[in-house]
Amino acid sequence: MERTTTHDPAVAALTGTTRPPGRRWSDGPNYAWSPASEDDWSITAHWPGLVAAMGEEVANRANELENVVERLREQGKLSRADLQAVRQTLQGMRSNAIALQQIVRLGAGQFNLSPDLIDLTTVARATVRERQRELLRRRAEVSCALRRAEVWVDGAVATGLLQAGIDWALSFSQKVRIKVVPGDGEQPARVVIRGALAIASTSPHGNRRMNDNLHWALLRQLADYARISISRSSSAATESVVMEFSGGAGGTRLK
Repeated sequence: MERTTTHDPAVAALTGTTRPPGRRWSDGPNYAWSPASEDDWSITAHWPGLVAAMGEEVANRANELENVVERLREQGKLSRADLQAVRQTLQGMRSNAIALQQIVRLGAGQFNLSPDLIDLTTVARATVRERQRELLRRRAEVSCALRRAEVWVDGAVATGLLQAGIDWALSFSQKVRIKVVPGDGEQPARVVIRGALAIASTSPHGNRRMNDNLHWALLRQLADYARISISRSSSAATESVVMEFSGGAGGTRLK
């Protein structure tokens, strides 16, 4: 499981910081700063630092709890089923904490994107392959329908969008499907991530709460920052997110 560092500049956001460093959003912890000083305290000025600090605290507590769980496992005090359940909960806590940190970093808006010609199918395959062990633990199924689609996009952005989209779908579904559709000159390349609902809704407006979790917020923030169109579609049995990449192989390179 991914761990975050125990020492982080998040606290600096609470007390005001100096000039922000120029870096990519994916390079590591770098939270939004506030021009306000501690003497000018207001929740409006300091909320990014508070959110970032909360994310770091949740991640640190999850790491501490995992150490306790590992010790209990070594002492034979946890069954395999108990261990799996606790680890899944810890993974969820850590995933939420990391999403909080990334949302704040992106919201700061001081990061450089470096577009390259990326094949979205390669990114999709690598992302799913990386998560195979986690998917097995969760008893979740992710299937793919992929066609080669080259677009100009920052590699970290492409990976982040796929990761956040999968996390969002897994938050309500055990069966997720990823589809990559190439552009044709007029239509942009698309990535569609669809989650099957455990219980089909009789109303197309059911399950709207899925629009509100941290993974969805991260997905929207990342897409907004990279100027990638994103939308949702719903049916009685599924929820889907559609990402459109207008900078295809023959299109305009993002600046």
